[in-house]
Amino acid sequence: MMQGIPQTFNNKPRRFVWEYRNPQSEPLGYVARFDDGIEKKEIVPYFKRTNGHVWQSGSATEPRPLFGLDILSLDDNERAVFIVEGEKAAAALQSLGIIAITSQGGSNASLKTDWKPLNGRKRIYLLPDNDEAGESYIKAVAAILMSLDEPPALFIVRLPNLPPAGDVIDWIISNIDEVLPNWDGYEPLPQSLIENGALLNDFKEAVQQHCKPVPDEWKVTSEQADTTNWQAPISLESAKLPPWPDDVFPGSIQDFVSALSESTETPPELSAMLVLAAISAAAQGKYRVRIKADYFEPVNIWSCAALPPGSRKTAVQMAATAPLTKWENLQREKLEPAIKKAQADDATIREQLNFLRKQASKAKGAEFEQLKKEIAAIEANLPEIPAVPQIWAQDVTPENLGTIMANNNERMAILSDEAGIFDILGGRYSGGIPNLDLFLQGHAGSAVRVNRGSRPPVFMQTPALTFGLSPQPEVLRGLTEKPSFRGRGLLGRFLYVVPPSNLGYRTLDKSPIFPDYAARYDGILTGILNQEMAGSKEEPTPHILKITADALQAWQSFALEVETGMREGGTHAHLTDWAGKLPGAVIRIAALLHIARHALVRAWEKEIGIEDMNAALRIADVLSAHSLAVFDLMGADPALDGARIVLRWIEHEGKTEFTFRDCHYAHKTRYKRTAELEPIMEVLIERHYIRPKAAKLLQGRPSRIYEVNPIILEK
Repeated sequence: MMQGIPQTFNNKPRRFVWEYRNPQSEPLGYVARFDDGIEKKEIVPYFKRTNGHVWQSGSATEPRPLFGLDILSLDDNERAVFIVEGEKAAAALQSLGIIAITSQGGSNASLKTDWKPLNGRKRIYLLPDNDEAGESYIKAVAAILMSLDEPPALFIVRLPNLPPAGDVIDWIISNIDEVLPNWDGYEPLPQSLIENGALLNDFKEAVQQHCKPVPDEWKVTSEQADTTNWQAPISLESAKLPPWPDDVFPGSIQDFVSALSESTETPPELSAMLVLAAISAAAQGKYRVRIKADYFEPVNIWSCAALPPGSRKTAVQMAATAPLTKWENLQREKLEPAIKKAQADDATIREQLNFLRKQASKAKGAEFEQLKKEIAAIEANLPEIPAVPQIWAQDVTPENLGTIMANNNERMAILSDEAGIFDILGGRYSGGIPNLDLFLQGHAGSAVRVNRGSRPPVFMQTPALTFGLSPQPEVLRGLTEKPSFRGRGLLGRFLYVVPPSNLGYRTLDKSPIFPDYAARYDGILTGILNQEMAGSKEEPTPHILKITADALQAWQSFALEVETGMREGGTHAHLTDWAGKLPGAVIRIAALLHIARHALVRAWEKEIGIEDMNAALRIADVLSAHSLAVFDLMGADPALDGARIVLRWIEHEGKTEFTFRDCHYAHKTRYKRTAELEPIMEVLIERHYIRPKAAKLLQGRPSRIYEVNPIILEK
C-alpha cells in the first residue's frame, strides 16, 4: 500500500508512516517521518500518485483532508472530538478509543485544511502543544471552527506538567512510565493497557480538570484577519548579494577596473571578472602554484558574469581584451616578413616537387629510385611557416579547440559576451552528445591525448584553458537540467557573478577611461604576455610560484571553513561540486593578482604574499554569495519563479485579497491550465504572502479566495 515511500530521505531512516483515509476508509495519502536522532527530523507528505498506485512526495490538494476522517465518520455528532497538533499525537489518542484528529502540514497549515466535517459537532476539545507555535495553531483552528455554519462548543485543554514544547504524548508517557517505560509514542498503545481502562480514565479526568471554554476574542473577523495573525513573509529571492570589493586588484589594475565600470556604467563585478579572465589568458600555462609537495594548481580561471541585454557587456569585454588583441596584432606584424618569405619559399619548392614527380611518373629502374630520394629529401626540408600566436577566441568546437591549443603552446582563452559556447558544449555539432573532455582537462591541466581518425592526433602535456563569459541570465536557467554539465563538474568550475542590473538608472553621460589607466593596464598584460617560460626553448616548463607561510595559513583556514560548509545543512551543502573547487580557485586568483603585481619583473622569484591572498579570499566571499544566487537561477524552481511573478502582480494591483480565478485570468497567457498555478499558490502560502479564505460562489461556481499579507503592501 505504501509503494513509493522510501526507506530513507536525505540520509535519514524512515521512522514511522501515518495513513490518511477518507470516510469510506480508502487511503488518501501518507505522512512519513524520517529521523536519525541527530539532525532535525524530516516530515514528508506523500499524497501524489503515479500509475494509480506509486506514491510520490507532495501535499494533498487544498483544502487538505483531516487525519482521522475515517474515525470521525463512524460516530455521531454527540461524541466529543479532540484536536491535537501532529499525526503522532492524534494516533496515540485514537489507540485509546478517542476521536482525535489533526491537520496535515504542521502548525502553519491549519488554513489549508478542510474543517467542514466538524460542522454541527457538539463539543470539541483543543489540546495545544506547550509552546508558542502550538498556541498559535490551536488559536487559528478555533477561529476557523467558530466560523462554521453550525459551530461546535469549543474547549481548550492545557494538560498539566508538560515540558517545553511538550504535547499529549509526553503526558501519556509520564502516566505509563512505570508500566511501559520504553513506549515512545509511535506504535499504538498495547491492548492490555487499553483494556485496563486506567489510562483512559486518567486522561478524561485531566481533561475535565483543565478545560476551559475558548475565549470569544479568539474569533477573528474578516476585518481583523487583514492585520492579525500574520507571520513575516519569507523572501522569495536569494540572499542579498554583498557589494563587490573595490580594492582587491593591484593598484594599476584596480584603477582600470574601477574606471571601466564607471565609464560604461556597468556593475563592477562585470569589469572585475572579465579583467581577471584577461590576466588569466595572458598568464596561463606559464605558471603553477605549489601548495604542498604533491599539490599544484595552474593559474587559469573560468569566469561567468551574467547580465541582461543592453548592459554594455561588449564594450567592457573589448576594453578588457584590448591588450590581448593588440599583442596578437603586434606579433602578426613582426612575423609577417618571415611568414611571407616562408610562404614564397614553400611555393617555389612545391613547384620543384611537382616537376620532379612528373619526371618520376615516367622514370623506371634506377632513375625512378633516384628521383624518389630527391623528392623525399626536399619534402623533409620544406620551410616551416611561422604561425601567428592566438591568445583568445570566441566560439570554438571541441575538435578545433584541440588543434588551436596544440598550435599555441597548449593554451587558449574563450572570451565571449554571448552564450553560444554552452550550446557547443551541449553537443550542437555532435548530434546532441556533449563533448566535454578537452574543456575539463583544460581547466585541470591534465594531459590530453586525442586520436581523431583521419585528422592528426593531438597530444598535450599541460593544457590550459580560460573562460571569460558574460551571457544573459536567462541562458543560465535550466543548465543544471543537462546532467552531463553538472554531473561531470563543468558548472562547478565557473566563478559566477550575477550582479543586479542598473538598466533604466544610467545617466548615459560618463567620461571615457583616463588614457593613463588604460595604458598602464595594457603595459601590465603585455608584460605578462612577454614573460618567457622556464626551461629551454625546446622544452619550456611553467614557473613555480610559492606561497608565504602566513598566506598559506590564511588559505588553509578558509579551505577548512569551506569544507565544513559542505556538510548536510551547511551553506554549500547543495553546491558541493562548486564549493569543492573554491579553495583551488582562491589559489589561482591569488596567483593572478601576484603575477599582475609583478608583471614587469620576475614574478616567480617572489612568493605569493598575504596581501594578494587576503584579496583573493575577499573575492571568494563575494563569489560564494553569487554562487548561491546563480545555482538558484540555473535550477530555478518553476513554482518559485511563478510565485515571484504573481507577487509582483499582487503588489502592482494593490490586492488585499483576490480569487484564484482572478489570478489565473491575469496570468492565462503564461499559465494555460489552472493546475500550473496550484504549486505557485502553495509557495506563496508557505512563505506567508497569502492565505486562503472560505470559498464564495461566483456565477454558481465556487472560487477560492486568498487574503494578502498587509505587510507586503506597506512597501
